[in-house]
Amino acid sequence: MSLADVHGRLSVTAAIFTFVMGVWAVVLFARNRGVDGNYLGAIVVGEMLLIVQAVLGAVLLVQTGGLVSLRWVHILYGVLAALIWPFVFTYTRETPQRAVPPRLESILFGAASLFLWGLVMRAIATAVAAGPAA
Repeated sequence: MSLADVHGRLSVTAAIFTFVMGVWAVVLFARNRGVDGNYLGAIVVGEMLLIVQAVLGAVLLVQTGGLVSLRWVHILYGVLAALIWPFVFTYTRETPQRAVPPRLESILFGAASLFLWGLVMRAIATAVAAGPAA
């Protein structure tokens, strides 16, 4: 199995994972609950998956010797995907000036995760549209 195959299969895993995290957060919101340690632990696992995916993508980029048409959008999606969950986590942390209600935290993570799912799906689509880099 080539590195490109691993990158492709992990992208499907990332899509499924982000969708599940979005549904989980929406269920928490519907039950009038905030995110808990279990949810945040799963977010950390998902973020590590996205970072591994980005590293594999960077290695593939170096191996192919540069960008081909439409690959810049794929890279943009990957960079943005790796930043979404840390941004939401940082935004929702309580400070003396701003306290985010637990239910709001749930829907923010849900919306961000479902947006992230769409972003991963677009990244997959642009990778397929760009074709092999050889």
